[in-house]
Amino acid sequence: MNANTLEIRTVQATAFKILVEALKELLTDTCIDFDETGMKIVSMDNSHIVLVHLKLDAPKFEYFHCESKITIGVNMLNLYKLIRTINSNDTLTLFIESDDLNHLGIKIENGEKNTKTTYKLNLLDLDNPKISVNPADFNYEIMLQSADFQKICRDMSNIAEVVEIKNVGNQLILSCKGDFCSQETVLADTENNSGSKNNNEIVQGIFNLKYLVLFTKCTNLCSTVELFLKNDYPLLIRYMVASLGEVKLCLAPQSQNHV
Repeated sequence: MNANTLEIRTVQATAFKILVEALKELLTDTCIDFDETGMKIVSMDNSHIVLVHLKLDAPKFEYFHCESKITIGVNMLNLYKLIRTINSNDTLTLFIESDDLNHLGIKIENGEKNTKTTYKLNLLDLDNPKISVNPADFNYEIMLQSADFQKICRDMSNIAEVVEIKNVGNQLILSCKGDFCSQETVLADTENNSGSKNNNEIVQGIFNLKYLVLFTKCTNLCSTVELFLKNDYPLLIRYMVASLGEVKLCLAPQSQNHV
């Protein structure tokens, strides 16, 4: 009989650290849901411009025990402070003891060094508004090298505040205009699954580069990133969290006046 209400363990501790490092830039205090299927976050940032949808699957963990659905409130920055020392050979265990529901236990173990560190993070009493995520039929699903996408976003953020992302056929065009110069980057022959009957339909949107740069903190989670595009609709970006699951980041578009 497990004395813990919740106990999950993974050897993919580095991926979990990278994930939390990225999410702490978008979410301050957030609710994390656990049930027998896995771990989930569905939350908006304080400005309501970004929606984070995270799902880590229970079978992908080395051990996953969750007696019943439980929701915890966590400060993401404080969580990151405790796991930032994780190295590639560490194993991470998260647990909540049945007789101590106000703390999240965090255990970091290293078999090679024969070390074990345990933290108890104070949990928060947060409102947990239900956010419904309706599936959308996107015109284009585009796969890019995640490092390439990160470089483009970083470079453009030094020039302008917003970027226009446009897809025509098999070409993805990113363009921005600042006070001292403009930039256009064309990625031809992008891998995409067109949901549109007209493959030459122009799909475009204008998005805040500051948030895109924050999204690309997920770059080291996986080698590729998927962009989902639809006119007059948020941009959806999906990263795989190693082999644990996926995180989808949605960014609301800005008006033409911002270009």
